[in-house]
Amino acid sequence: MTVLRTLLLLALLTLVLGCGAVTRRPDIDQGEVAAEASRMYEMVIGRDQQMAKRLSDLSTPLLIGNADLCENKTRHVVAMAVHNLEDYRGRKREAMESVYELDESIRVTLVGREGPAHIAGIREGDVILAVNDIETPRGMAATAFFRAHVSPLVEAGKPIKFSLLRKAQKITAIVQPVLACDYPVRLLANGDINAYATGTSITIYTGLLSAIPKDQEVGVVVAHELAHNLMGHIEKKKLEYWKDIYILRVLNEATGTNAGTVYANFSYLESSVDFEYEADYVGLYLAARAGLDYEGAPEFLRRLALDSPGAISRSSTHPKLAARYVAQEAAIAEIRKKTALGQPLIPEMKIESAEKKPTMKDGWAPVAVGLGAGQ
Repeated sequence: MTVLRTLLLLALLTLVLGCGAVTRRPDIDQGEVAAEASRMYEMVIGRDQQMAKRLSDLSTPLLIGNADLCENKTRHVVAMAVHNLEDYRGRKREAMESVYELDESIRVTLVGREGPAHIAGIREGDVILAVNDIETPRGMAATAFFRAHVSPLVEAGKPIKFSLLRKAQKITAIVQPVLACDYPVRLLANGDINAYATGTSITIYTGLLSAIPKDQEVGVVVAHELAHNLMGHIEKKKLEYWKDIYILRVLNEATGTNAGTVYANFSYLESSVDFEYEADYVGLYLAARAGLDYEGAPEFLRRLALDSPGAISRSSTHPKLAARYVAQEAAIAEIRKKTALGQPLIPEMKIESAEKKPTMKDGWAPVAVGLGAGQ
């Protein structure tokens, strides 16, 4: 009986597993598949390189132009990146060799607009022949040499002489490092439309750059995230989180209900909304100070409203879109007025006392944009 059951089960499995595709799959040339895979990798790397260049051109003026507001969170930069073929492996190595003509010499792969390297005349594609008249090696030692000879000079803010080769022409460039906000802006390969600040850096998703074609709007997004870092929002959120956890437990135990949980949720949403208003307000100032086009920022909110009409008059961790639009318009009017009067473009901050000079982390003055906290 057991043998019969086993035979019936095998027959059933054969019948089920045999119900596959009934059409004949076309013959595929594996060489063509490999060639197409290489083309696709080249497309991805080409897109990532273009996005990295776009993001660098927007973030470099922001980080340099607002160094005075970053107080002790600054470092010297030259705003350029260099690589050679030995820095890459696998598919990316093949693509960088075929598309960007990387070889064993050190080549400039990225130059931030209006940064020291850009001002000195260095451009993407330049081959670095020597640093301060010391010839650069080729191959695996090239990047290590560059770090050893250039990084200490950048950190010290000392000028650096670069001997370059550009299309068979030799060029000399003297680069003077400058102070910039020490909040590196990183590009993350992720299709989500997102950006975030960590308190020490800024991350922008490739999905956000794909979804926002206008540079002015991407610039305002980066400025918004920079404002989160400048205002210490991440640290403040952590402190509020632990405060709310304590109050939650006390209220729940005292009342025998979930009153503490309700309070904690409400408190978190209120503080998040206030932080977003503050990052909008300060971020517009940061963009204006960097010479970026900031006046079209509110129109981006109207486009968001088309996709998320429920957010027009409802807030969660972010303000209501309608209120946020009005607040941004008011902030822009304030910046315009200061510009016309020749006044410094400094956000209006809270003043604790006449003796204490307000700092960026003291918080904003909501009256400056016509909105009270939490509205």
